[in-house]
Amino acid sequence: MGSESTILFADISGSTKLYETLGDEAALVLVSDCLQLLQLLGQKYRGQVVKTIGDEIMIRFPNPSLAAQAAFEMQDQATLFFLNRKVVSGLKVGFNHGSVIEQPDGDVFGDAVNVAARMVQIAKRNQILTPVDTVQQIDPGLALQKRLVERTLVRGKQEPIEVYEILLHASDATIVGAAMTPPVEPPAALRLRLQFRDQVHYLDEQHHTLSLGRATDNDLVIRLDQVSRQHARIEFRRGKFILVDQSANGTHVKPLEGTPVHIRRDEFILQKEGTIHPGTLEIEGIRYQCLVSRLG
Repeated sequence: MGSESTILFADISGSTKLYETLGDEAALVLVSDCLQLLQLLGQKYRGQVVKTIGDEIMIRFPNPSLAAQAAFEMQDQATLFFLNRKVVSGLKVGFNHGSVIEQPDGDVFGDAVNVAARMVQIAKRNQILTPVDTVQQIDPGLALQKRLVERTLVRGKQEPIEVYEILLHASDATIVGAAMTPPVEPPAALRLRLQFRDQVHYLDEQHHTLSLGRATDNDLVIRLDQVSRQHARIEFRRGKFILVDQSANGTHVKPLEGTPVHIRRDEFILQKEGTIHPGTLEIEGIRYQCLVSRLG
């Protein structure tokens, strides 16, 4: 019999690479521990686990507001989970509200499931995606933000649907619902300072993307043979500064406190301060500093 539910999928991004780098046994333990964490967080917001499929979990919620709250806490807790284990990974989350049909074994299927599955499929690491119809059903009191990211076709739909990323703090976003109660403390202003030789750049909510590479049309130009023409970019997403490598040789990151990391066609969250070395550790690094100040 059909009923209304919000279906959420959360997928551990880059799990195949985890098995390659950590080995089967260690990666299986890590994925299992992460899925267990997601299950507990889902239950905190009245979610019912439908099933786990490899590195993905499917949870059924009573309404989109509870699913959105769960999704945000899942992203935040997963970030800490992977950072504490010095692992480069993250979550992709998609959810959708609609009619579902429940089978005797508890599994569900229907249009709501198909659309939710499509949301997580097109999501990037650290993103939460949902269609416009579901966004409009989220409790205005949550005062979330939304940003149109694309229009996509979904199985069973004749017309493309609008897909939104939902956020707590973001630039280029439209507020969903009423404004939040002003905090006691002034809000924090986040900035990322980047310096390579005499080039200095800042990222914040107004300037939230920077490209770097050997080509002259990059924001930060590094004229070295080991650096690709369009080597990487840094984005400000959901209050985090994320390094996205898109090169052949990869990028090394040396946090001032912590273990050096090498990523290749992958992402890494920049925290506190350290240096970024495109291509190889031997080249001069780009110094980065995460700056926090209080407004007002």
